[in-house]
Amino acid sequence: MLSFIYDSARLAMTTDSSSPRKGSGPIPPSPKILSPAEAIAEAWKRETEESKSRWRRIDEDVKRRYTNPHRKKERRTKL
Repeated sequence: MLSFIYDSARLAMTTDSSSPRKGSGPIPPSPKILSPAEAIAEAWKRETEESKSRWRRIDEDVKRRYTNPHRKKERRTKL
């Protein structure tokens, strides 16, 4: 009895009638993978004008802060 169940299960596994065959039907195109720069450019296109102007102001402030020479405070000696 067990051999009958085993044989019928093995036969069912080897038949390909219920499984899809390779090459049947068109292959869907793979999704385009964006580079990090392309992803940033696409995200920038979706930003609102208000948000873009805010980012530009922040960039200007950061640039000004780090390109201007820093003033060093005078150190007083302990003596």
